[in-house]
Amino acid sequence: MSQALPDDILHLLCEQLAEQEQFDTLFNCATTSRALAVPALTHLYRAHHKAPVRGGGEDETVPQATKLLFVQKWSIMWKSLIASSLGATLFPYCRYIRMLDFRDLENLLDDDQFKVKISKQFFAGPLAPFYKADTMKRANGRKYERLNIKAIIDAIGEAVTQHTPTLEMISGQLNSSALIRWVPRLPRLQGLELWDGSALEDALVPACIHEHCPNFNSLMIFTWYGQDRDHKFSQFISAMRPNSLKAIYTISDVGAAAETFLALSSHGRSLTELRISVSNDSMPHLSLLAGCASLEALRIEDAHGTIVLEETQNDVFLETINWLRNCENLERLSFVQVLSASALVTPVLLEHKIHLRNLEIDSYVLSNSRQFHQALVHQKDSLSFLSLSGDTDGMFRDDVDILVDSVKQLTQLKVLRLLLQEVFHEEHLMAIIANLSLLEELYVNGLELTDRILDFVGNLGNLRSATLAGISKFTIDGLLEFVSRLGPGNQGIRVMIDMADPDTMLPDEQVTLIRESLWEKADGTLDYTLWRDPNVSEFEGDSD
Repeated sequence: MSQALPDDILHLLCEQLAEQEQFDTLFNCATTSRALAVPALTHLYRAHHKAPVRGGGEDETVPQATKLLFVQKWSIMWKSLIASSLGATLFPYCRYIRMLDFRDLENLLDDDQFKVKISKQFFAGPLAPFYKADTMKRANGRKYERLNIKAIIDAIGEAVTQHTPTLEMISGQLNSSALIRWVPRLPRLQGLELWDGSALEDALVPACIHEHCPNFNSLMIFTWYGQDRDHKFSQFISAMRPNSLKAIYTISDVGAAAETFLALSSHGRSLTELRISVSNDSMPHLSLLAGCASLEALRIEDAHGTIVLEETQNDVFLETINWLRNCENLERLSFVQVLSASALVTPVLLEHKIHLRNLEIDSYVLSNSRQFHQALVHQKDSLSFLSLSGDTDGMFRDDVDILVDSVKQLTQLKVLRLLLQEVFHEEHLMAIIANLSLLEELYVNGLELTDRILDFVGNLGNLRSATLAGISKFTIDGLLEFVSRLGPGNQGIRVMIDMADPDTMLPDEQVTLIRESLWEKADGTLDYTLWRDPNVSEFEGDSD
């Protein structure tokens, strides 16, 4: 007679299923036996924030009936979490969770399908006290109720956070009052993702975090309006334990400038990830981040994209280069709308102690960036992700040849995105692709693309995503031959042909045949879009 598996083995198996996002398997385990239910449900809810039903499935292409089913499952997930905090479920689901995403709950409450068909059932039974609505009046004078989503989330958060001892992350549109009430209950809290940074303005918020959350290390802010934002942000950062913050992300310009940059230096030994949005006011203070030399990932986005730093603030430009070169652990580097990006990055690429894995640059002038393109080769042993986008005006053949020669030597690349208009001939792209056998994602523009390039793309045994954005003249034979070349490493591939030449476009029945072949061969999908001249209206020629 076989013996039952020990509890620690069951937990390990369920943990691996959760890591692989095998939610259906975990659910089936939970319904199999009492012994499996606890570890299965523990890891199912611990990873609930990765569930495919969040956001209602987030796929606009699914039929409405299927969409409703997703929203129903989405609401059940949240209802079970909330009800468990009231002791109204068999298992205490909320005690298992590590992340509480109130953005997702807000999206559910604001979903049209939820409001029309599900909300009444959702707020029935134990969840009835959470129903909060405002009485509104229509133009015809009739009254109706509208959910007060902010009040509902505040009430739910008040209940749930009293029963989430393992919670590590909260995200959403929260206010200072909620954080002051909730944080003291969350000793394992590691991070906040805030829609509005003004939630940090009350001095009691950082004080609570400092006192009750010894593991707090991550902050994300989507937006922040108001006066003295730089000072208020720096005060929050300075109130944290020195060298405790590991990751700071600002998704838009939240006013971070000189004071904030200096305050971040007090976390210079701990801060490994920094995403910062700068402006015309804060860009001249960029070099004040020099104290943050332990960075592994850095993303700088210029909200205005108008300052050429080496021309307007050359001393800051040189000091910023010195800072970047001192970041010897740097692996991921991204500049968005930073006009000086290629000049700033070139010395980093040449620094022998730095080994970049990811590099993303847009908004640079390619004709002025020969040294940058040549320097890419110095990172050929480590670089696995490269995304380039910029102004290609004024490029000569030598400029293109230098870029092609450098990129084709980056043989460790798994992701290549060359979002460059009217630069590459088909021969250039074939020369690049032929050398990059490890590619999993490819995005290229070309002046004219034919079946010849498909021969090279089809040889990429690990490719999962291919966007061919140049004006293309592919034939049905060429595309079917491409499909026939796909192997086991191409399962789930998505092929996007964005600019099919109208003169050689394939009829619908041929596109359907290719789609069916791609699905049968590799569970793949095809997007086939006709090129339209941007200078010609799509209504041109229509009669009045």
